[in-house]
Amino acid sequence: MNPPDLAELRARVLEANRRVHARENARYLTRHPEQTNAFQKRILKRTVRAVGRELPAGARVLDLGCGTGYLSLPFLERGCRVTGVDLSPEMLEALDARIPEACRDRIRTVEADAESFLAEEAETYDAVLLSALLHHLVEVAPVVRRACARLKPGGLFLVFFEPLKQAVASPGRFAWHRALARMDEGLYRGVMRLRRVPLFDDEYEESDYQRRFGGIDPGSLAATLEDEGLTVLEVEKYSARRFAGFAFLGTRLLRTPNTFNLLARKNDS
Repeated sequence: MNPPDLAELRARVLEANRRVHARENARYLTRHPEQTNAFQKRILKRTVRAVGRELPAGARVLDLGCGTGYLSLPFLERGCRVTGVDLSPEMLEALDARIPEACRDRIRTVEADAESFLAEEAETYDAVLLSALLHHLVEVAPVVRRACARLKPGGLFLVFFEPLKQAVASPGRFAWHRALARMDEGLYRGVMRLRRVPLFDDEYEESDYQRRFGGIDPGSLAATLEDEGLTVLEVEKYSARRFAGFAFLGTRLLRTPNTFNLLARKNDS
């Protein structure tokens, strides 16, 4: 793809993300129970605890694509100093409304897309967090490399809740996986109708750009991180669903993950 075409595509995808997140605004997590159900909450709490205990007191944390505070708030409540970056003023407004008064002096929010912010940011951090961000990008590797540069030696790099790109290992299990997904999605849509929460299916095709290619490949991501001097500590794969029961069945019974988290550490110089 020629540079002008790539620039135009980036601009179009950024605008699609601004548009869809403006519409989702403070009800983002209401529309995305796959991030808040009991199954996912356990994963979130376990991950925050594992990262948090490796950080120094008062650690400086950069949360790229912070949204309404899905990762920012738990780390803020652990005593970290957080810089939250998001391109959506509506999402940042929703985050601001959720910040505990006692924590306000330890959080800074920046309205910017990740690429623009990283191109200008000179500070370094004890941890860099990317929550459900990578699949919104046109080019993943350049953003990951720039994010790695903002990490202190020994610092932690967390990629959280990304769609998993992988080959189908078992057609039979995949068929059950699809059936489970249809039941989960059908129930979700019924609940949203009862709660009168509008959905925006037509908006996601362009904003969730990497999903059209199957998601994010953790192997390629790990290779990029290793090239930037990081060591991958863990890749966790699981099935994210709207409802906890379906997520549990997909993860434990069918063993058909569709989502992953990755944790890495920057090597000491």
